Amino acid sequence: MAQVTAERSGSRAAPAYGDRVHPLAGARARAYLLDCGVYLGIAAATVPIGVVAQRAGWKADRSWALGTSALPPLVATVLAARQESGPRAATLGKRRQGLVVRAADGSAPRFARCLLRDAVKIGVPWQLGHVVAIGAAYGGFERRDPLTLAATALTYPLLAVMALATTRGSGRALHDRVAGTRVRRAA
Repeated sequence: MAQVTAERSGSRAAPAYGDRVHPLAGARARAYLLDCGVYLGIAAATVPIGVVAQRAGWKADRSWALGTSALPPLVATVLAARQESGPRAATLGKRRQGLVVRAADGSAPRFARCLLRDAVKIGVPWQLGHVVAIGAAYGGFERRDPLTLAATALTYPLLAVMALATTRGSGRALHDRVAGTRVRRAA
């Protein structure tokens, strides 16, 4: 916007930090959408656990729902970390988009670094969403449940910060900054 205004006024002012979309933002978004298809498959694969539990007469209380809902994000987080710390340094989506994850210094990232990266990127937001959804299903908003309200207050700003950081400035998202990683084009 600042660049458009400067061009219309006839001046050649440089755009302010973050005025331009990062060149990898589109490829990263497409990669993430492809990866979400894999994560959806992981979530679908856990449905039988709920069916068996219900048929076995397990008490379907909020604690049980929160505990079992953590399984798909945990599996997805570990899977992504294994892929990003492996020889291809990329998830399926990143491979399809020609992207790789590297440590900030350019070296291959180790599993622990990728696990931290993917916990911030996948595990935490996904489980926060589960806390909100399960809290809503169990009347958390009506009862003004602190856990439901806190998770709601955290979820949407976190997602916004993650998306904006990926598209603006250096393109290093929150999870990249926390874990000391970056995404670049594959060589």
